Amino acid sequence: MGRHRGRRHASALVLGAVLLALPAAPGTAGVEHTTGDTRVRLSGWLDVWNVIRLHDDTRHEDPSTTLSLAFQATHAERFRLVARVDAGFDGKVGNPSGSNPVLPIDEIYTNRDLFLDFDEVYLETFLENVEVRIGAQKVSWGQLDEIQPTDHLNPEDQTEFFFRPELERKIAVPGLRLLGFQGPWTIDFVWNPVHIAYRFPNERDRWFPPLLAVPDVVDTSLGAVPARTRYLDLDRPARTLAHSDVGVRLTRFWRGGEFSLSLFHGFDKTATFGARTTADVSPTGNPAAPVDIRADIEIFPTLHRITALGFDMAIPVWLLALRAEVAWITGRFHSTLLQEELTSGEGALQVVEEAAMRVAAGGSAERVDVPLGAAALERDMLHYGVGIDFVISELLSERLVGTTALAGSFILLQLLEEVIFDHDERLIVNAVEHSLGFTYRQSFFDERLRGELKLAYIPNHGDYYVWPQVTYKIRPRCHLLLGARIIGGTRTQRVGQYRDHDGVRLGLRVFL
Repeated sequence: MGRHRGRRHASALVLGAVLLALPAAPGTAGVEHTTGDTRVRLSGWLDVWNVIRLHDDTRHEDPSTTLSLAFQATHAERFRLVARVDAGFDGKVGNPSGSNPVLPIDEIYTNRDLFLDFDEVYLETFLENVEVRIGAQKVSWGQLDEIQPTDHLNPEDQTEFFFRPELERKIAVPGLRLLGFQGPWTIDFVWNPVHIAYRFPNERDRWFPPLLAVPDVVDTSLGAVPARTRYLDLDRPARTLAHSDVGVRLTRFWRGGEFSLSLFHGFDKTATFGARTTADVSPTGNPAAPVDIRADIEIFPTLHRITALGFDMAIPVWLLALRAEVAWITGRFHSTLLQEELTSGEGALQVVEEAAMRVAAGGSAERVDVPLGAAALERDMLHYGVGIDFVISELLSERLVGTTALAGSFILLQLLEEVIFDHDERLIVNAVEHSLGFTYRQSFFDERLRGELKLAYIPNHGDYYVWPQVTYKIRPRCHLLLGARIIGGTRTQRVGQYRDHDGVRLGLRVFL
């Protein structure tokens, strides 16, 4: 407890130092220097924020601080070196390991409150019709907002659900990228030879998913069984050519539109888990309750390789931009309700009952492996979506409200659907899962105030979230950040499980 209190005091000191430094801050951000054919630029920002919980029964989160630095060196407009580094204190980590602050690439439970993350580091060269990029990089394919059915190359940081911008969630993968250009055609080839793990909240973190939580006592037909649960980290796959990822995307620009075909084969970046259980059955010497049963449960991440064939497009239609994506995905595993699999298996109960009868009769303790139902099932799926977005012009604003107050407003409407073939009732998602999204973005007072509102609704289960964000420029290099997350729905669903995680986020961003 004292350790965390000291870290909170340290975050407060950082915030105080930032505020004291503001009066001396110049009006431009970043430092740039040119020598001959080489241009070097260093820029970045410092964020300090705190989350105010709206439900006391969710886990506490300490104030957080992140320093983000971006370095670019360009030589003769032919070579470019890019490095982006994040460092700071993560207040939502509930069980810090206290180890090396550098975030590892092969662990999903990073467990670092003090952290150093090399976000991207790559070297890029520009030839006549080809761009070559080597190093840790982020790749975005597709046309839809936040969730792209055709985008599978980068794992994501899921330690805050997905309440972070898409590019911030992405984890860079070390590899080779080739971009070729020929007239209206573009080909994008990406090869990642090393498996990179997604990041997932620890069991004591604020955003650990309730669907993975196992109670200390499991109710079964044999009575209440005490359970001890361990969450194991990733068993990293061997670094072989067979375990690499590869993707290729062919794009054609035609009449103001963009049309792409893509193919990906490699590790699935969605999170799935398996479980195994053993039961210790021991004699008690009490004729009324002759045996004592205790369960040991291990929850572990599983890896699967998928193949995804996709198509996406973006075309202008009058004042609108129409966007669409579709992907056929084979080899993907879909989660079942883990807690039900732990308690409802007839085979599991039979194994424990038989062991209890032997222990009661013979008086010798036993440990038995308990068979469980599958925590995830492999099913082919179709993932597709369509969206329209537009910017309100001054003329349209005058017709709508009589003034130009709405001019410049950005509006996005989006529908995503998942179709699971050979659906099983044990799966969390329905055979056809719908998701509706809405985004509104507008600036006011000569760009000093910027507001954004994101809404999502899943009509299958009544799940939803409301995500408003406001940025106010106190000074050119100091912005006040205010946001909220309001979540609702069914507790046994991917979004609704977080219905008690509502909160308000208040912070500052200072550009360096």
